[in-house]
Amino acid sequence: MPRALIVDDSRYQRYLIIQALGDRFTPDEAANGREALALFRAAREKGQTYDLIVMDILMPELSGHDALAGIRRQEVDDGIAEGCRTPAVMLSSLDDPANMLRAQFESGAQAYVTKPFTPKTLLEALASLGLADNPLSADDFEPDTPPCKIF
Repeated sequence: MPRALIVDDSRYQRYLIIQALGDRFTPDEAANGREALALFRAAREKGQTYDLIVMDILMPELSGHDALAGIRRQEVDDGIAEGCRTPAVMLSSLDDPANMLRAQFESGAQAYVTKPFTPKTLLEALASLGLADNPLSADDFEPDTPPCKIF
């Protein structure tokens, strides 16, 4: 089963993330960025990988930005090509463009989800990374125009 590294200083937030992921991933948990780096390094030393990282930004000891940047440096040091690096979703209560841009361009995240989040929102982010089926169904959309007819 794919493995996920769940990083948040709130035990309750980690619980919510794990519940949202359901049985899609086997989770490992870290309460701060330093623990996340240690878990990531230990996995790499054992020849293991994570298939997903879900990381909070605001944490004690080491921020999510700095922890993910450290993970990206580890991947570079290990010779992992950019397209093969672990997909990362940053979570934050900070809903501002500066943090979103920093998460993507400086830290190396592929998706950004603001708190509070719903399981559907997190799964939509995973779907955009090809890690889950899209949780939206045709019933979730109200078309602005009638559907096209095919003759």
